Amino acid sequence: MIYLLRHGETEWNREGRLQGHRDSPLTERGLSQAVAMGGALRRAAGEASGFTLVSSPLGRTLATARCVAAVIGSDPAEIVEEPRLMEHGFGSWEGEIFAEVEDLHPDEWRAREADKWNYRVPGGESYALVAERVGAWLAEQPEDARLIVVSHGLAGRVLRALYSGAPSGDVFKMAEPQDALFRLSGGTIESLPASLGALAG
Repeated sequence: MIYLLRHGETEWNREGRLQGHRDSPLTERGLSQAVAMGGALRRAAGEASGFTLVSSPLGRTLATARCVAAVIGSDPAEIVEEPRLMEHGFGSWEGEIFAEVEDLHPDEWRAREADKWNYRVPGGESYALVAERVGAWLAEQPEDARLIVVSHGLAGRVLRALYSGAPSGDVFKMAEPQDALFRLSGGTIESLPASLGALAG
């Protein structure tokens, strides 16, 4: 069983900037989202006994993982950092406003739209390369694994598609909420919404 979370909102998320392998700190809202997801996880999995907490090594995911660990009573020193769970590398586009990328790089944007799965952003990655590394990590996990995974929007969508056996094109239709977690079990995926209000109960 895998509980999959995306990191909470960051400053660059709020500004609409591409982060990729670069980073920005969690906002107050992002910290609240992390705490809420920890609460949802605690309700779903109890005190998470027997689960290993695994995180992308980027600052925003580690900050989220530490918040989650505090809520579920897990030792943050035991968080396992896994580079293969890092976000899609956007190379030279990182730090740019996503809504402006098409105007700034029209030729590159057209090439990407023509083959979104295989197009490699200059200095970065393609979806196919992300799937290769995420898939390699997933293939190593035993059937009886008990994991809490903190990753990213795009990398998390790819992981969910690989787990469920969905066609690669489905990745582009998936949601990537920062206030929910997904339970991957028995080949099925269930969304578990989180809310601060529910934490009080």
